[in-house]
Order: sequence, then structure tokens, then C-alpha cells
Amino acid sequence: MKFSQRQGITPLPANLKPDAMPDELRNVLWNHFNVWFGNQPDKSKLLEALWHVYWNKPIDEIPIGQSYSGTHYYKRALEIIRQHFFEAKWYEVYDFLEFFIGSGYAGQELGKSVNKDLSIKLAAYRVINQQFVPITTEHEIAALEEALANKDKFSHAASHIATAISHLSNKQNPDYRNSIKESISAVESVAKIICDDDKATLAQALSKLKKSSKLHGALSEGYTKLYAYTSDANGIRHALMNEPNLTIDDAKYFLIICTAFVNYLKTLA
Repeated sequence: MKFSQRQGITPLPANLKPDAMPDELRNVLWNHFNVWFGNQPDKSKLLEALWHVYWNKPIDEIPIGQSYSGTHYYKRALEIIRQHFFEAKWYEVYDFLEFFIGSGYAGQELGKSVNKDLSIKLAAYRVINQQFVPITTEHEIAALEEALANKDKFSHAASHIATAISHLSNKQNPDYRNSIKESISAVESVAKIICDDDKATLAQALSKLKKSSKLHGALSEGYTKLYAYTSDANGIRHALMNEPNLTIDDAKYFLIICTAFVNYLKTLA
């Protein structure tokens, strides 16, 4: 992540945003469709469905060529589809792919293929039940931007969140454990300031906020339990870090909920 992004001067990585379709993501999605289409045994039926059902165009306009041997070829049709795909708005790309993903067993295979890279590229959507479902909302992005832009006494928390995003979005070597660790460290950093105790662990800080009536008891207990399996008596340590199967979705979940809690805690100052 760039310095300007960490400081809240320029936007977050575009892939995280629900209304974004960066060139890198669009290219990858096209590659999945192109390979999938090339492997389909009955391309003519797929093209007829696209022209007739999706585009509402006459099917006799589909440019399907035929060689002297009777073999069909689809180069011109694929060129038209490619032009549409790369000129489409971000949501039209998802509309297009969802049309084919919902086309039976073959479409399910396309959905599985696409889903792998949606996760790797930090896209804001996943394919669930043959539909694109948002996993990042505008409200969540706004919360991240609010936390990152804070340059006052909570700047350490902003730094932790920025580092968490950096670990998460590193395409060559993502580090989900340390992303989670940094997300929770952001909460601990703010909690220490709110309860005025630099040496407090997260659990101790939440307990103090509960006793001082700054934080509702049920809310304090809920967050304490949520973070308990990532902490020990020394604070942010090893329980979750030893989990062997952490995923990008685990790290993203902690990033979002920790950011939201950081922003809430700051209102108690």
C-alpha cells in the first residue's frame, strides 16, 4: 500500500470497493470466461441464448462461420462479446458473467473458476448459489477510510489498520495471520487510550471501560469473547495465530469488524 493510501490522502485499493472494476480484475474475469467458452462443446446454443435472452437481438445476426468441411468457427462472435465485456460498466461485467454462471452445470464450473480469483484479487463479491453476492459494502469502505484518515491521537490505530490492509492485499505474499494481528492491535491501541492505561491488554481495557460505564457491559463482554481466542495474558498473541487454515476471508472479516469497533470506541473519548 502506498504512503498516501496509508495516510488517507488517496483512496483505498480499488479492488476492495463494491463499485470498482480495475483493469487487472476485468482482465482476469475475461480470461476465465474465454477459457470456459472455448471448452464448451455446444457454443452455438450458448451464443443463441446470449443474443436472444440476454441481449434481445435477432439470432440470425450471430456471426457463426462455417468451413468447407462443415466445422463451425466463432471468432467474430467472440470478438463482439469481447468488445462488450471490455466496454461494459463494472456491474454489467457481473451481469454478463452471472448470466452464464446460471446456465446449468457448465455455468457452475465457470462460477467456481471465477470465484478463486475474486478472492485472490480482493474483489468485493463472491459467487454464492450461482449469483454474485457482495461481501464488502460502501459502509464498510467508508469505515476503513474514516479510520485511515484519522491523524490525531489515534494515529497508531490508523497505522495498524493500514498495515493490516497491506498484509491482506499483498498479491505476491499475503499474510493473513499478521493482518488479523494488526487489525486487533488497532482495537487494543484505541482501547488503551480511552481507558487511559498504556499497559492494559485488550481484555483489561474493555473491562475498565465497562466498569467506568463508558462501554455497555453486554457489548464489552461480547467483544471480549470475540477477541479471546486471539489473545492471552500478554495481549495480542498466539491462539488464532496457530490456526493452520486462515484464509483471506478470515483476515477481511477481522479487518472490517475491528475497524468498525475502532471507530465506535473513538466516540467514547
